[in-house]
Formats: sequence, structure tokens, C-alpha cells
Amino acid sequence: MRLLTSSAARPIVRRVAQTAALSGALFIGAACEQPTVPYYNNPSESDFAPITSLSQVQALATGIFAGDRGSIGTQIMYAETVGRDIYRLDNAEPRYITELLGPSIDPSDFLGGSVWPFSTIRLTDVAIKGAAGAPGNVLTDAGKSAVSGFAQTFKALEYIRAIEMRDTLGVPFGTDLPQGELAVIRCKPAVLDGIAAILDSAAVSLAAGGTSFPISLPSGFAGFNTPANFRKFNRALAAKVDVYRAFQKYASGGTIDRAALDSANAALGASFINATAGQLDVGPAHLYSTATGDALNPLFQDLGSTIFRVNPSLVTAAEPGDTRLARYTRSGTTKSLSNVSSSTLITVYSSNTSPVPIITNKELILMRAEVEWGMGDLTKAMADVNFIRQNDAGLAPVTLTASADVLTQILKEKRLSLFYASPDRWIDARLFGKLGTLGKERGYDPLGAFPIPAAEASGRNGAIACAP
Repeated sequence: MRLLTSSAARPIVRRVAQTAALSGALFIGAACEQPTVPYYNNPSESDFAPITSLSQVQALATGIFAGDRGSIGTQIMYAETVGRDIYRLDNAEPRYITELLGPSIDPSDFLGGSVWPFSTIRLTDVAIKGAAGAPGNVLTDAGKSAVSGFAQTFKALEYIRAIEMRDTLGVPFGTDLPQGELAVIRCKPAVLDGIAAILDSAAVSLAAGGTSFPISLPSGFAGFNTPANFRKFNRALAAKVDVYRAFQKYASGGTIDRAALDSANAALGASFINATAGQLDVGPAHLYSTATGDALNPLFQDLGSTIFRVNPSLVTAAEPGDTRLARYTRSGTTKSLSNVSSSTLITVYSSNTSPVPIITNKELILMRAEVEWGMGDLTKAMADVNFIRQNDAGLAPVTLTASADVLTQILKEKRLSLFYASPDRWIDARLFGKLGTLGKERGYDPLGAFPIPAAEASGRNGAIACAP
């Protein structure tokens, strides 16, 4: 199944203030292989309440996939730059350096308005409501549960992306309101709690979703294309949210929420985590193609180009013989822009149609190491660290017994194993109070968060302080 986009795509009018600056709004395909599609990017709820055909369900599902695919590359690129892993040395657009590696990001430009995925959240709400009211000859009770669980899971994923980028500034939450009403910008703890509740509700729905989806999922979800297996993806996201909840006060006060760790551990056990060599890259992914109307991988660059570069600090961090460095980088000529330079090219993606992972088994293993570290079980944490070292990096195991050293090692392995495939490097450093250890660039410390987009602030007359 291809995900279809349109050069004429327009953003959905959301129940948050921002409309024109919504990023990543993509066109929705009514059929999996149809290059010419009707205008579904700004659907009326009345058109889908209730849903009256499976083609409508498929159109909404395809749009949800496309919407998240439109956010993932941007989030990885920007977070990996702020996190001191990559540079986009683009002479035609120096703001990729001057703002992402500067003192602030302009909330009114393309960077400040990025990863604000409320158009996709809008689609998930329409899908949930429409499916609930669909007649039995279109969706059985199990089919309604399956669609609801699917849409709720992606709704949670979009909120995860939004709060990962805005952090303590918060994001609008509870946006399923009558047209024209503004959702309250909630602070991070409330948003994380709300996301966890959405994921738990979705998991219940997926458990009641029968043996198959009434929709087709892209082939990047092979192995996750039944409600039961998709639920494992749902639980992987739930574990990530619980890790955020567990450590959200660690940077400021060193406290850890043990109940959230227990919840994360349970979610990991119900996910697709698998400590088997050769399974590290398993996980759902977004696909790309050269087909008319489809999209190309935005993180790929032909090695004849010299825009995307590795931050030299990543090369320094890798140990001799680390096979990840050989897989993900290649030496090239030196390029400089705005007082940063690099001679190392990025080779994470082999072509412009390479898939981009949403979450992988190796991330889950290293997430489990974080949970074990938080619980004080350093032996288990190091076992997971060494599994990754041996099976993903080709390195010998290491023995560490001091808590601080174990955490440092976990974050190092996450940095190298998830390089340019996840925003985790920056998010982890912020979560554990280590932003200052990433190093200055151009004389500046790493930014802590992206701003609330200017259009959102304008629509709220500047009242963007988050509420508990």
C-alpha cells in the first residue's frame, strides 16, 4: 500500500488556534494504489459520522499513516541536530544551523512551526467517532474496536511527538472539542498522563478487535498488521511514555517514579521486545517510493551531495571497531557553514526509498536497560547494554558497577544504535539532566525545547502558558 500525498494539500482546521502553519498535513488516499485521490485533507465530521463504507475507513487510515510519515523525518532531523549528532550544512538555508544550533528558534518560521501534528490528530478523532457509529454491515463490533484501537494508538503517537519537541512548554490536549473551541495547553505531566490513558484505552480496544483489521496497513507494518500484533506496537509506545513519566522529575530533583517504572516494565513485557540476535531492527516503519504522488525518504542523501553531515562528536564517541560507525558513516571532504564543519557523511539510509523506523526492538532493549537502571538493578541493565554492544556494535562486553557509569553507558549505546533513526539522543539528554554534557556549538548550549508556533500563540492572543 502506498501513502499518497498531493502538492495541493491544505492543513486541517484544528481545534487549536494554529491553522495555516500546521506542519506535515498530507493528502489522504482513498485507495491504496490510486495515484489520483479526492480531497480528504479537511474532512467534515458529518461526512464520516457515521462511516458508511470501508473505503471511508481506509481513506482515514491512509491519511493517518501519511500524516505521521510527514512528521517523523522532520522530528529526527531537527532533534538530531539539536542533540549534537548531525548537521544540515545547507548554504541555501543556514537556519538549519543558526537556529537549531543557536540560542533560540524563531516560532514564526518553518522550524518553529514544525512537528505540530494536530491535523493528524484531527483525522484520528474523525476515525474514532466515525467508526463508532458505522452500521454493522460496514464494521462489526470487533471491526469497530480494531479501528478505534488503531486510531487511538496513532493519536497517542502524535501527542508523543508534540510533547517530545515542546517539553515543559506543553501542548494543546483534549482537542476533540466543538468546532471553534480552543483546547487548553496542558503542561507535560498532564499530557503524559493523558497519552498513557489513550494508549491503555487503545490496548483494550485492540484486544477486542478480532483476528484482522478491516483496513489494509502499509507493508512497513508487516508483523504488526493484526489487532493482536499491532497491540504490541501500542505497548511499545506505552513503555516509552511510562519511561518519560518515571524520570520526568529526575533532571530537576533526582527523583524517580517507581510505579511508572513498574508500568513501563509491564508494557515492555507485552510489546515486541525480543533479546534474539538478528532481530534488533524489527519494528514498524514508514515506507517511501518514487511512485507519482508518493514521498521520498527526507533523511536520505546521495553521497554526491554534501549537505547532511555527522557531528564530529559522534565519531569521537565511538570505540575502535564499533561496526555501527562503519554502517552509518563514511569519510568525505570537509564542509563548513556558520562556524561548524564536518568531513563525515551519513549512510544510515541506502536510498531515497529506504524505510524509516517508528520504534525498533533495539530501542526497546535499551529502554528496558533504562527501566532496570531506575529500579537499581544494574546487573540486568548491563546485560541489556552488553547484548546491544555485542550484537549491534560488534564490541566486547564491559563491566560497570557505579550507577552513574551505567546510565552514561546506556545513553551512549542508544546514541550510536539509534543514530539518525530516532530523536532519542536529545530527548534522553534532557530527561536525565545531561543537556550540558552534549557540548556547545557555535558558543551555545543545546536548546531545551522548540517554541509554541507563532500562529498558535497569535490565535490565543499570546496566552500560551501551560495549565497543570
